[in-house]
Amino acid sequence: MLRLDRFLSRPLPRRLARPLSAALALGVLLAPGLAPPAQAIVGGAPASRDLAAQTAMIVSTRGASCTGVVVVPSVVLTAAHCVQPAADYAVVVFEAGTPRLIPITRIALHPRFDPNSFETRRPTPDLALVKLASRLPTSFRPASLSAEVALPARRTGFTLAGFGVARDGDGASAGTLRTVDLPSIGTTGGIMIRLSDGAAKGGCTGDSGGPVFLDGTVAGIIGWSTAAGGARGCGGVTGATLVGPQRAWIDATARSMGN
Repeated sequence: MLRLDRFLSRPLPRRLARPLSAALALGVLLAPGLAPPAQAIVGGAPASRDLAAQTAMIVSTRGASCTGVVVVPSVVLTAAHCVQPAADYAVVVFEAGTPRLIPITRIALHPRFDPNSFETRRPTPDLALVKLASRLPTSFRPASLSAEVALPARRTGFTLAGFGVARDGDGASAGTLRTVDLPSIGTTGGIMIRLSDGAAKGGCTGDSGGPVFLDGTVAGIIGWSTAAGGARGCGGVTGATLVGPQRAWIDATARSMGN
């Protein structure tokens, strides 16, 4: 039998896929009525039911929590660093007020993903597809993925969604899906978009792997954030891997997983 405490009690991973503490994480996931103590995404607001249906929460025996995007009922797209290094990973779903884990049985990292890309400052596609042991409940539905290969224009408006913390370092503020609207301020190497409006908003710990929507279509996957001025933290700039240029790999890998 899979246990939630086993998935939420291990040491720190990296980037936005940092853990909740074991006690706080279990409090978030097991709270009566599924009422987490605070918001997620810095400067965010509650996500709509439609966005929630396309988004999943990923946990691991490393203690990390991340976000993912439903591709088909048994395949989820997320950030590659969310499912590295080796550990047991699962998606958390809630049924009749009770959390249930669906184990991840297969992980496919984008072949050009380099886990050292943040240290080398050479961006690579931070993407992974994960296969679930069983289908997600019918309350979930596949997201529409962008096939656009052109880079977005500056000031293009996007909507980010994630289960991460609302305040950097505050694990108790994670566990609720939140969204925030941000404009593009540029691109990096034709792989990532950079988003910010200079008002302490954006992705934070636990939001990695979350969707970046453009007109209802997933245009990117959240990968990292900074505080103001490029400092370590959240609320400055959020980076995301563009989905459109990677659609050939996404589609082929999903087919190889039997979908």
